[in-house]
Amino acid sequence: MAINPDFRLKVRHFIRDHYKPVLIVLAVFLVLAMINRFLMGRDYTGKPITTFNPNVPILDSTSSVASVPKEVSNEFENFIDKYVGYCNNRNYVAAWNMVSEDCKKNFYGNNYDLFVKYVQQKFDGNTKRYAIQNYSNVDGQYIYNVKIFNDFLATGLTNQTYTYQEEKFSISYDKDKNLVCSVGNYMGSNKLNYMASNDYLRVEVTNEIDKYSFIMYQVNFINRTNHIIVIQDGLTDSWEIGMAIGNEVRPNVDDVQIVLQPGESKELILSFDKFYDSVAEPDGIVFNAVRVMDNYTGNVETAEAEIENAIDKFSMTIAF
Repeated sequence: MAINPDFRLKVRHFIRDHYKPVLIVLAVFLVLAMINRFLMGRDYTGKPITTFNPNVPILDSTSSVASVPKEVSNEFENFIDKYVGYCNNRNYVAAWNMVSEDCKKNFYGNNYDLFVKYVQQKFDGNTKRYAIQNYSNVDGQYIYNVKIFNDFLATGLTNQTYTYQEEKFSISYDKDKNLVCSVGNYMGSNKLNYMASNDYLRVEVTNEIDKYSFIMYQVNFINRTNHIIVIQDGLTDSWEIGMAIGNEVRPNVDDVQIVLQPGESKELILSFDKFYDSVAEPDGIVFNAVRVMDNYTGNVETAEAEIENAIDKFSMTIAF
């Protein structure tokens, strides 16, 4: 089919008037085509660049948080892999032997059966896989975030939802330089000897138990009177027990009633929000609304009148 002479004339005039831009476009097109041809024919043998490094802590905003030393990073990864393998294979004794003596004693009460129940809840009969990330490192403890999930490569995802369990492992060296771990978010414990008292009440703090996201104190309460002493019942207008830390007071997270009958002693655990790797350290525990009473029912309807008629009301602080 013949091309219209007018069309050819228009094309000739366009090229004459715009030949420089046309040449530039052609040149760019040819360069891009050559680069594309080169990349398609090149064998890529390198590894993709990623930001994931299981041994670099997530919490690295301060210089005090150091990465896991390179010389032991593989050792830590192999240690976790071995522990998960024992749990998958129901070799509970071998897994138990990898747990630190402190964790065995102060978290499981040296109760092997309790540890087995914990493992069976995490490893429910299906083979599990895991992913780890160093979270932070504090005083020789290397804290890893560990995600445990089903092996979907083996079971598939048909009619299943992707779920996982997550907790913190603390890995450290024992006195014999062997690697040991604390599991179940348990970080450690310390014996304490703090006390405060007056004519009515004596309070002793004897132990500190650190989980990753909160801290627990073992507290002994002794009623020194012939009256009822109310320390926490949720019936006051203000907070009743708090932990002083920095410039704030964090309330007790346990909704437990603490009422002492005349001459009674009670040993209880009080828990407060605190991350284990937080820089801030607790300054003490404050009992903000202690009431000494002869008439106490615990009823919401009569609480205001009973508090109004209390023998005494006071605040007590155990400083650390």
